[in-house]
Amino acid sequence: MAQAAQQMRNSLEETRVALSHNLSKGEALEDAVRAFLRKHLPDSIGIAKGQLIDSKGARSPQLDVILYDAARTPILFSSAPDGIQLVPSEGALAVVEVKTSIGTSDVDSLVTHMQGVKALDKSAYHPVSISSTYNLYGERQEIAPTCYFVLALECSNPAGIAAALRERHEQLPLGKRIDSLCSLDGYALMNVKPGVEFGSPTESIDAIPIPGSYLDVYPTENALLVWYLGIVSYACQVEHRPIDLHMYLPQDEPL
Repeated sequence: MAQAAQQMRNSLEETRVALSHNLSKGEALEDAVRAFLRKHLPDSIGIAKGQLIDSKGARSPQLDVILYDAARTPILFSSAPDGIQLVPSEGALAVVEVKTSIGTSDVDSLVTHMQGVKALDKSAYHPVSISSTYNLYGERQEIAPTCYFVLALECSNPAGIAAALRERHEQLPLGKRIDSLCSLDGYALMNVKPGVEFGSPTESIDAIPIPGSYLDVYPTENALLVWYLGIVSYACQVEHRPIDLHMYLPQDEPL
């Protein structure tokens, strides 16, 4: 994994140097992130770009990376030329927002995009006799929430971003926050567990907030690895219930 992280950094650095147009650079970076995740995540986790939609008709903003339960999620629309997909929110595991660079001025837009994802309804499931529950954000939850992660090529002020996010997060419940952030130039913004000294990543930090935790900067050459393992620890444990697409039909539409 350390070698894979270095390969990705090299690939993204080549992209950054080769491309001067911001839009082209951003699209190439998004492609590289999706390729990295596809190579290192199990086939049970689908990877898409596009939008999430819920059964109430609400849609997310355009999303760079959508991780979803591939075995149980029907894709509502797929555009062949550019690969844009429309994914039911019930099947979403996580979203990754990809940025070429981030600074404190980007915090408001990051939070706004995150809120557009986490506000989506996740209730259109078939009833089942056996189902799992999940201990996330300090609560037992019947439905696995959609996590929100950020990956950037470089970060101009990690401490300032962490402080700005903490200020915004104070107004939000745990499950409605940006979960964690990675910058490939050597920083991971992770949730520091309460009562534990900020040291070993396996003991003191987590990709998802828990009661009493706070987001802080973890400087490390292995930022991508720390961030990736946080995603895997969540996504590989979740199995969604079967999605009932009848609930996506207009109420007056005959079955």
